[in-house]
Amino acid sequence: MDLFRKTLIKLTILNAALLILLLSLLGGTIYFYEKNVTFRNSDQALMKSVDSPDVPRMNQRPMPGGGMVEQRLRNPRLYWVIVNAKNEQKKSSLDFAEGTQVSKQFFKPFLTATSENSVEQRVDDNYYHLLVRKADIDGQAFKVIFINDVTAEKNLLNTLQMIILLGLAIGAFVSIIAGYFLAWRALQPIEKAWNRQNRFVADASHELRTPLSIIQLKIEGLLRQPRQKVQESGEDIAVMLDETRRLSKLVGNLLTLARSDANRLEVTLAPFDLKVMIKKVTEPFSEMAEFEEKAFSLEVSENPIYINGDEQRVHQLLVILLDNAMKFTSKNGAIQVACSRENKFAKLTISDSGCGLSEKELPHIFDRFYQVDQSRTERKGTGLGLSIADWIVSKHRGKIEVESELGKGTTFTVRLPLMKNEPEIERNAQGEDAEHDEKA
Repeated sequence: MDLFRKTLIKLTILNAALLILLLSLLGGTIYFYEKNVTFRNSDQALMKSVDSPDVPRMNQRPMPGGGMVEQRLRNPRLYWVIVNAKNEQKKSSLDFAEGTQVSKQFFKPFLTATSENSVEQRVDDNYYHLLVRKADIDGQAFKVIFINDVTAEKNLLNTLQMIILLGLAIGAFVSIIAGYFLAWRALQPIEKAWNRQNRFVADASHELRTPLSIIQLKIEGLLRQPRQKVQESGEDIAVMLDETRRLSKLVGNLLTLARSDANRLEVTLAPFDLKVMIKKVTEPFSEMAEFEEKAFSLEVSENPIYINGDEQRVHQLLVILLDNAMKFTSKNGAIQVACSRENKFAKLTISDSGCGLSEKELPHIFDRFYQVDQSRTERKGTGLGLSIADWIVSKHRGKIEVESELGKGTTFTVRLPLMKNEPEIERNAQGEDAEHDEKA
């Protein structure tokens, strides 16, 4: 069982336990609140009977409409019985209505009650609340037991309890499913980041091993021939220098991506003219294209195009895309760069007439260490440039898209948000230029 599966099970149990606990607390609160409300009226009626001034006396025959009998008629579930010190029944509220034998049979389970507080007692399938008060009747010590039938209320509470328990059982099952789902959702980004890191480390190790192996091999060859002149080892030294440069570039790109993943790479945003930067960056590439017998064209807007961005990172973005276009464009090919406004965005397109990409390759070109067939180009790459370009665009709240057709070329389209107060910035820039001209 791997680490994430164990963690998933633990989180599922924890989430399910918390949900079940919350449901239990909710169910318990509802039950005890309902119990308190349900028994409140019956207990109040019982207390009124105790506090009634019409306390039954031994020589008083209960008659309909008088004293406790009147209360009995108002509340047919309320009873009383007078018991002597030997727990023998002497008189009750049922003597006149039901007869002595029926009365004694009914009150028999209650004669030993002694609590002066309301207590619950079950007799067969019925429930009663009992309350005892001491009384001095005709000079003798007796106790009066007041009884209230709460069977209806108790059955209602039992039904509510069954509903709550059934709800808890269903809730527990749902909680396990919900706990698993919540745990799975919580672990998804972590697992993706973990897998991405493992893949990153594996790919980085593979990419680093190749130039290091070449450098090691060349150095060992030079050590085996210590008397060899530098002129004779020039080819080996050139290879080592080339691999060292490639290794340095690879390490720099790896450091950039590692810092971006950890959110430790700061992007300083400030307004600048994208048109000016494009002209500056494309100038050396234009000369390089001329040297390699490739056509290079630049088409930009006449007006300034201000964006709020990090000049260094946008410069890096342009270099990556232009270097990519130069890399895959063969001799006599063409590279086109254009920049214009499109609604609220600055639209930058870099097109080449190179080898292009297949439909299977397009979805993966921004993946780290992904490289197309090396046979299509003479220049080696690290497979990290477009990943960094994608990160730069996302940090600027922009979009990068690619269109390509195998054998016909590739077009990268980047859209970066324009400055909201661009006209004001432009006026300030023109004012500074005018002031500079006056001083000149």
